[in-house]
Amino acid sequence: MSVCSGMKLVVSCMDRRLNSYLKKKYPDAIVIRNAGANVNSLLITFEKYKDRVDEVILLPHTDCGAMKVVYSSLKEGKKITSLVEEKLVSQFSSKKFSSLSELERLNMEIQKENLKRIFGDKVRTELIDINKIEIPPSNEPYMAYVSKPSQLAELSSNIYHISAEDKEIWDSLDIAVYAMKINKIITPDEKTVEKIKAAYPSVIVSTTSF
Repeated sequence: MSVCSGMKLVVSCMDRRLNSYLKKKYPDAIVIRNAGANVNSLLITFEKYKDRVDEVILLPHTDCGAMKVVYSSLKEGKKITSLVEEKLVSQFSSKKFSSLSELERLNMEIQKENLKRIFGDKVRTELIDINKIEIPPSNEPYMAYVSKPSQLAELSSNIYHISAEDKEIWDSLDIAVYAMKINKIITPDEKTVEKIKAAYPSVIVSTTSF
């Protein structure tokens, strides 16, 4: 879809618990989501919007699964894939933090500075307290929905949403599959379905849209 003057760009985490909050608060924004709101993994995606939006809103959150991956890697020696190490974990290897909450605030500052290098003073930030937002109940198994950036669809609270250009979805998918043990992925793009099937042969992958 085309992006017009006055458009907001929201950068947030793929966490399922944010779906309703983002839809209600930013219904008209273009939404980009990945593991940890990690700007380092979204440079191709941001290139598309660099000169076409008036405001960029960074929305990481507390109790973040991606930050738990970073914490366990750096503090406990647990490793994930080399792609996640390169794109996400490496940003924190020289930083000092002693708790997950400190790491989450550090992540917000790192990603804010990364965004400002691309978008300048258009950037504002908020760390969402996951305990203070409404999360609709869901008894359905967790799954991941992979799409291009767009206005946010109506997604239930069992769906992790990865929203980025095709080349920049893979570290988030590694976290979804290997850290969060998600075994079902859906996407509206048939070509992406085949790529995901090849990368994660044990995962159920199907084509659908919301």
